[in-house]
Amino acid sequence: MLNNFPLHTTDGEIIEVFDRGLWNDRDSGPDFNFSKIKIGSEIWIGNIEIHVRSSDWNHHKHSADKAYSNVILHVVFEHDLEVGFLRDRKIPTLELRDFIPKEVLFNYKQLITNAENFIACEKNIFTVNKELTDLWLERIVIERLERRSREIENEFLQNGKNWEQLLFKKLAYTFGLKINAEAFSIWADSFDFKTLQKIQKDKDLVYALFLGQAGFLTESITGDYTQKLKTDYEFLQNKYGLSPLNPALFKFFRLRPASFPTIRLMQLATIYVHYQNLFTFLIGTKSAEKIYPVFLDLTYPPFWEDHYVLNKTSKRKTTKNITKDVIERIIINVLIPMKFVYAKSIGKEVSDELLDLLGSLPAEENSVLENFSRMGFEAENAIQSQAYLELKKYYCDEKKCLNCAIGLQILKNV
Repeated sequence: MLNNFPLHTTDGEIIEVFDRGLWNDRDSGPDFNFSKIKIGSEIWIGNIEIHVRSSDWNHHKHSADKAYSNVILHVVFEHDLEVGFLRDRKIPTLELRDFIPKEVLFNYKQLITNAENFIACEKNIFTVNKELTDLWLERIVIERLERRSREIENEFLQNGKNWEQLLFKKLAYTFGLKINAEAFSIWADSFDFKTLQKIQKDKDLVYALFLGQAGFLTESITGDYTQKLKTDYEFLQNKYGLSPLNPALFKFFRLRPASFPTIRLMQLATIYVHYQNLFTFLIGTKSAEKIYPVFLDLTYPPFWEDHYVLNKTSKRKTTKNITKDVIERIIINVLIPMKFVYAKSIGKEVSDELLDLLGSLPAEENSVLENFSRMGFEAENAIQSQAYLELKKYYCDEKKCLNCAIGLQILKNV
């Protein structure tokens, strides 16, 4: 946008930007690192800091922060104050106010003040070339994968570098669905994963551990199956020093019976009854067709055919299978990021393979995607739906129009 204008500092010296450097979008410190510019006849290499106004330098207390000691250029929209720290070190300031067309500023103000719209550019996005939009969405989905992978890496370190344990905790969170996700996460942390591994070959103990640790076996219950669960859990309590959670932590209200936490825990227990080393098995799968059976071809205890909770019989018998949409959520939110991080840890490149897996899955269904569809942007598969979700949460909701290729193109359409 500024390429057609000769840039100069507030002191009148000509500026040439050879290399803007690396954008620092994660850590504290200057906005761009390792920049290379020419001011007058001298070449400078260092960092660039950007503010709306010069006075923001003082408001942010950068003068007392050593991270800003290697700043070579202060870029501002409005130069409203001579900053002593920069003046004493002869660090120049570039004011952009006169270089930015008024139409661009008008477009920007229109974008950031459109709070009533689903997204700020809702009324302007149709002016953007479809090819540019598609390219940006492709980049966005990679950003989402990398961001989630960073989260997985941090959790991996926190879990003692145990892939099986990390998968268990991620699955527990997912099985809790939105309303019980945090409760399931607390539940997964309430006992040592090694306890599960020690009893995994005894299916009765696995069911007792999962339901008992959630506090569902401390209630008044009757019947041979439930009494056996309770007896088994009391054995586990004494042997491993377990303390059950308060069952009130888990929500049942307004949930379909098939989504009750008792059912979700039973399903998760069944998976671990069937697979001793689940991560080891899943890490080698490359297609959704090979992943689905892991969660679909399961045999559940007969008790659950006419039960959704432990102390009440249902009038109708049904098999409580894990639904395909839950499996797809697991593949998208758990398996793909974990596969990416695992491959990275052993020096293997699998980005294309994982994108193929993601592209083979149908788009998710939620209110965000419904709104994009209403605007004419229909997600045809999980790659596109994941891109739209990332765009909405991390760009549109945060008003990062200047960091978005779509937003920048709208600003340029003057």
